[in-house]
Amino acid sequence: MSPGASGSRDESELPAIAELPADASPEIRASWERSWRSGVRPDTPIEHIAVSEIDPSSRLLDAALPVLDQVADDLEGTSFFTILTDHAARITHRGRITPRIRDVLDTTGVVLGRPFAENTTGTNALAAAYELRRGVVVRGEEHYAQRLRCYSAYGHPIVHPITRRLEGVLALGGRAGEENPLFAPFLRRAAQEIERNLLAGARESERRLLDAFDAATGRGERAVLALGDGGDVVLANRFATEHMDAEDHARLRELLDGLRGDGPWTLDVTTARGLRLEVVAEPIDRRRGSLLLSFTPVFRSRVRAVGRGLLEPAESAADRELARCRAHRLSTFVVGEPGTGRSTTARALADGTDAAAVVLDCTDVDGQGRVAWVERLRQVTSAGDLAVLDGVELLDDHLLRVVGDRVAAGAWIAATSPPLRRLGPDHRNLAFRCLGRIELVPLRERRSEIPGLAKSMLAAATGGAARFAPAALARLAELDWPGNLTELNHVVQTVAARRSAGDVLVTDLPAEYRTGPVLARLSPWERSEYEAIQAALVRNGGNKVQAAKDLGISRGTLYNRIRTLRIEA
Repeated sequence: MSPGASGSRDESELPAIAELPADASPEIRASWERSWRSGVRPDTPIEHIAVSEIDPSSRLLDAALPVLDQVADDLEGTSFFTILTDHAARITHRGRITPRIRDVLDTTGVVLGRPFAENTTGTNALAAAYELRRGVVVRGEEHYAQRLRCYSAYGHPIVHPITRRLEGVLALGGRAGEENPLFAPFLRRAAQEIERNLLAGARESERRLLDAFDAATGRGERAVLALGDGGDVVLANRFATEHMDAEDHARLRELLDGLRGDGPWTLDVTTARGLRLEVVAEPIDRRRGSLLLSFTPVFRSRVRAVGRGLLEPAESAADRELARCRAHRLSTFVVGEPGTGRSTTARALADGTDAAAVVLDCTDVDGQGRVAWVERLRQVTSAGDLAVLDGVELLDDHLLRVVGDRVAAGAWIAATSPPLRRLGPDHRNLAFRCLGRIELVPLRERRSEIPGLAKSMLAAATGGAARFAPAALARLAELDWPGNLTELNHVVQTVAARRSAGDVLVTDLPAEYRTGPVLARLSPWERSEYEAIQAALVRNGGNKVQAAKDLGISRGTLYNRIRTLRIEA
């Protein structure tokens, strides 16, 4: 999601706001704005949103069913009903409902397995409570989706008492106009009862994890971590605390998410501090997902490496190309998505040289005067300095020829632009005339670097007084970051302004960053598959037949994966 203020906006920018009742609360208005920015429109057919399978034996349903049965008894004879969603905002239970209510819910798309989040169905009690992690009432016309305006509902989040993770949302709904002020306390008590059941169900699993942790810490001096349900670090001995930090915890979870089979598993990893460790991951409670991790130093390679350092990436192709272009003063095209650091990278070509990096803005050549701009280019390059042409894709054909002539004459020029596939033929021709090209990878393809980048940005903003908790780092690494480094830095600066010291939790992130898009709910393997299919569709202009051939799979397989992974195609 992209950042944005949650205050009122010009209705010409957000046309849907015109449909919102004038007396709607600020939190409802902000939810409508987030829904619009996520690409949802009020007339979007809810029935077109993909439905996925739900787990009928999940811990949430185990804890909720006794409570929902009691609630159904209390609601018997009324037109009210309950809806339960899970940690991924999918509807997992619709209560004990009459055939008439079931037909109405089916007709409006409120069916099992369908995700009710702001980025799928817009503002409603389920989605708003999921986003804000607090109770929210949404009345009739306050619903963003037109199909849902026949309802009024109150939604309340269900939070695990131990891990503090959002487990789901419970909503009580009825016909628009029939809302009751007793909705809130009634549903709040039901949600709290579900949370108490979650706590009771977790105790036996935690006891087994504690026993395994105690046994492991008694077997010599080694680092031991216990990961509870959901991957949170529950227990850590002194050695683990001394040698591993929040960045390592976040990266470990990413590695463990990609494991297959029953375990135990052996990994070879390196901490952010440079300590190489052999990690043995042993499942303790398979149903609850708890793991015990034991670490021993590695002095020679004994197992196949899963990857290099946990958070320190190898020197990238962009780094190597930058060094080559700097050493030989090559005219260079710096390409990448907005926010990837194109301008900074282009200026960095002059670092460590006797040349100055002089930026020539291509966004307003006419405002500067075309003759003056060309003369400035000539002066900079004639002096042997680096001319940084920021936004070269905006130059017209005549100025492109002028720049091309300077490149041919051996001038040192660095031009920034979007990826080449987005450029016209004349601009691509200039790129091919340059002897260097630095391609900057979008942040979503460098997820393992996000925790380290965020930590560095926060340390710089707070003087080291604030630090990200592991869960917050993991959340940041899950997001897509369409604005790349610029967007990440904006979020970190916002966080630093709110919390200048201490631990930064997920709840300290801006609301629109606390939950991720589709990719946030995929495993690393599924995420790679998602991105490969998306790239193939882009390469083939959306033609699924050609994309399937490109990927080497059948058309039927491609269609199935598109549906399963919820790829927009």
